[in-house]
Amino acid sequence: MDPSAIVFPAFAMFMLTFSVLAYMAGSRLSAIRRREVSIRYYRRYSEGEQTPRLQVIGRHAQNHFEVPPLFYIAVLFLYVTGSVTPTAIVLAWLYFASRCVHSFIHLGNNNVSHRFIAFAVSGLILAGLWILLLLSVASPGAR
Repeated sequence: MDPSAIVFPAFAMFMLTFSVLAYMAGSRLSAIRRREVSIRYYRRYSEGEQTPRLQVIGRHAQNHFEVPPLFYIAVLFLYVTGSVTPTAIVLAWLYFASRCVHSFIHLGNNNVSHRFIAFAVSGLILAGLWILLLLSVASPGAR
């Protein structure tokens, strides 16, 4: 098994984040053109207000800079310590998939109960990655 395979789910996660940021930028530009929000609002985020939809999109984009960095760090540590296993790769892809589901829900119907479940599942998967890392580092002979 090639340990660099762990990079692919991390790259996929990066592309998800990049897509969300592009969607947010496009949504904001469209709202400015339609005069739903003043461009001055974005100077200090205090002059006027965004539409509720733009607030949801902005909040979702911000989410990608909260817990997902812990995913990137786990992937990096797994790779650097030589701890990449098939299980780690599967968990990394599952984390990416659960974050896609979270994005779909948050930017879709935004059902808070469903969104929480997706968030919790992604958190458990991420915890699994960190536990794998810890077990591998704690018992180096097992690698």
